[in-house]
This record gives sequence, structure tokens and C-alpha cells, in this order.
Amino acid sequence: MSEFKELEEARNFIVLNEKQRALTLLWKLYASKNPDVKLEAGLSLLGALDQLTENRKLLEITEETTKVASRLGRKDVRAYLLSKKAIFLLADLGSLTYQRRTLKLAAEVFKWIEFSLEEDKKEYEAVIMMCNQLDRDISALIIEVLEFAQATASHYFRGHIFMSLGEIYFSMFLNNHLDLAIGGKWRSKICNIYFVRRWKLDKLINYNRDARRKLNTSKKKCIVFFKRAISEFRLGNHESELAHTLYNFAVKFTLMFYFVKACKYLNQAKLIAGARNEMVLLNQIGELERRIKDKYRHSRNYVEEFGLDLPRRLRAKGHQ
Repeated sequence: MSEFKELEEARNFIVLNEKQRALTLLWKLYASKNPDVKLEAGLSLLGALDQLTENRKLLEITEETTKVASRLGRKDVRAYLLSKKAIFLLADLGSLTYQRRTLKLAAEVFKWIEFSLEEDKKEYEAVIMMCNQLDRDISALIIEVLEFAQATASHYFRGHIFMSLGEIYFSMFLNNHLDLAIGGKWRSKICNIYFVRRWKLDKLINYNRDARRKLNTSKKKCIVFFKRAISEFRLGNHESELAHTLYNFAVKFTLMFYFVKACKYLNQAKLIAGARNEMVLLNQIGELERRIKDKYRHSRNYVEEFGLDLPRRLRAKGHQ
């Protein structure tokens, strides 16, 4: 079987939700000496791997695949890959932001302590430097990607780039939620109450005016770019991409507690996915519909689901 036939087979496995079989083929093809095959396999891997647990691997693939796209003169693919790189770098920035807030926690609760150890202070300063560098790198990528989006006439690539930019600004929105929070014991407790979050009162309690302005800016840009992506896919008659973008947009509105808007875009995605018989997407839509009906009261616990709650599990074991 030719490598291009194997690529087609791997993509069919992804559509059928047979992820492991797809990954086995894609990793083999990613090592191909044929740059066109390597490029296509790399692009498929970016969609098949899990960002939550494999972000570092995704960044490595993006770096390598960008080089291949540049050698092949594929400016459109290169721009798309740069937008994906910005998303993966933002995931790193989110982890560093959490690390920085954790290191500073004692200083925020007990003003006279500052840092519990000198090593903590040095680590905190190093994390700040890494965060600042990531901010600069991400800003540069956004500028370059936007320049390409304005120059190309391809609805397909403009749609993908605008969707990636929407994802970027939503990640910024989430990072700013953590980074700009005033914090403190009682504020944190109040803001974790469901109805405080549901009616967005946490913005008034836990953020100052400048922080709220930054949150609103990243949220508005996320919405603008998702709408532009939807428009591009409609103009180009890219139905599958349109359905997935509508679904992703609904996810973002759900996480922001805009359930009426989420339903609007989710219903549009459902109509297209149903007409195309895209069963994997229809299953995802059904799951999101249940969450919207629940008003996101019982959101997924990713920390526990992916086995990241090690300290709590060790404490529980110690009590046995």
C-alpha cells in the first residue's frame, strides 16, 4: 500500500474514532522520507493527539512540520502551523501562570512572609522571565499569522487561521482569569460558588477595573475571530470545517456561561453534522447538549480524570 493510501486510511480511522489505529499509522508516516507525506502526517497528528496531556509533543511536531512546510513553499500551511504553535505555547504559559500563582500564594495570604524559601523566590523570578518571553513569542506569531490571513484569498486557510486565533484569545481569556484574580481566602470561596460564576458576579468580586477590561478584550476578540472563521467556511462551502467550528464556538460560550448563545451555534452544527452523518461530531454535540441542559453545574474534573490529583490520592492512601 502506498504512503498516500495509508494516510487516507489513518484519516478514516480518526473519523471512525479509532484513535490508536490512526496514531500507529500516522507515527510511521511522520517518519517518511517523502516531505509531502511527512507534512500531511504531521498535520493529522496535531488533530489526533491530546493537548491536555501531550502538549510538549504537539509543540515538537509543530516545529518540525513548520520547517517541512517552509521547504515545500507552503506558505498557507506554514501560517496555519504558526497559529497552532501559538495555541500550544499558550498552554505552556497557562501552566507557568499557575506555577507562579502557587509560589506567590503564601505572600498573598500572609503579607509578612513574601516567600517561604529563597529557592522559591528564585524560581518565581525565573518563571516570570519565561512568561514574559512566551508573551513576546505569542504576540509575534499572532502578528505574522494575521498578515498572512489578510494576504491570502483561500477561504479554507482563512477559516482555519481565524479559528486558531479565536482559540488563542480564548486561552488568553482563561489565563487572565487566573493571572489577574485578586485572590484571598474569602474572595476565592465566594467566587467558587456556582451561582456567583453563573451570573458572572465573580468579575466584580475578584477583579479590578483594568483586569475586567483585559478579560473583556480577550473574550471579544475570541468571539470576533470565531465569527470570521464561520463566515469564511460558509463562503468556501467547507461544510465539515463549518460544523466543527460551530461546535467549538458553542463550547466556548458554554464555558463562559452563555448558554442561549451556545445552543444557537450548537443547533447549527448539529444540522450540518446530521446531514453529513458525522457520528463522532454528533456524539460530541450530544454530550455538550447534556452539559448545557445541566447549566454546567457538574463540569468534568480533568485533574482527577487524568490522574493528576496525586497529592490528594497519596493523603487518602495514608489514611487507610
